[in-house]
Amino acid sequence: MNKLRHKLIIGLYLLLVLQCANAERVNNKIAYLAHVGNYWQVWVMNADGSQQRQVTDSKYDKSRISWYPDGVHLLINDNNGNLYKLNINTRESVEINLPIKGTLDASVSPDGHYIAFSLSVADSIDNNHIWIVNVDNNKLSKLTNMGGLQHEPVWSSNQQWIYFLSNTGSQSHDILRVSIDGKIKEQITSNNLYNFDISLSKKDKLAYSSNISGNYEIWIKQKNGNASQLTFNEGIDSRPTWSEDEKSIVFESFRKGTMNIYKMKINEKQVQQLTFHKVGARFPVWWSHSIEDKL
Repeated sequence: MNKLRHKLIIGLYLLLVLQCANAERVNNKIAYLAHVGNYWQVWVMNADGSQQRQVTDSKYDKSRISWYPDGVHLLINDNNGNLYKLNINTRESVEINLPIKGTLDASVSPDGHYIAFSLSVADSIDNNHIWIVNVDNNKLSKLTNMGGLQHEPVWSSNQQWIYFLSNTGSQSHDILRVSIDGKIKEQITSNNLYNFDISLSKKDKLAYSSNISGNYEIWIKQKNGNASQLTFNEGIDSRPTWSEDEKSIVFESFRKGTMNIYKMKINEKQVQQLTFHKVGARFPVWWSHSIEDKL
């Protein structure tokens, strides 16, 4: 009886491990853009690079994507300033009509009810500001009123802050953040040449690309303010995106002569190439669902 119980326990344990592995494989997705024919199209793959599939085939370039919280829909920006909500399963997209037109860097909030973007209403590309809109009622809020270019907003996990890039005409491009009521503004990097491609983990650990070392590499900034260089390669490394457990980063890199997508385990510094598109792949965005919530 004891031997039978022991075998049963081992069997149940192995079944649980397989279920967890399968759940991680299914629910841990990365969306990205790849050049197909004449246009940048949306693709989706598992976090290990398997099951890559093209989701869109529409005849316009996609410039930016972000996940809705359900892991089924993506917010799509096109190069003409239009926004779409895309279902990656049905491949159907619906245009989102904002009260202001022309945004190229929109990002959906963690709860899916708000969209942050940058835009100039003064017909000047050097006078961009950060805005948010409530998609339920189209109510607009302008969060910044600074000189120069403010762009590429990214939401904090608690939805209380929006991180963004700022250039006020000096020889630097820094990272700032603003509270969603627009009352508090804080500078994250200062005069560190050019910083781009903000990515926040679920615990708001910051990853970004910077040329402070003389070449564009991926950097991580801790909550205590210390920054550390993660990648060391002559090719351009940019647009990092976090795994849910903060143990891995996926990013785009030009290290082999064509922009493709790579994955790195942070502590081990192991780099794995995930895509091998001949013309190029870029802008990976990681979505993952907590395994514990599924069990």
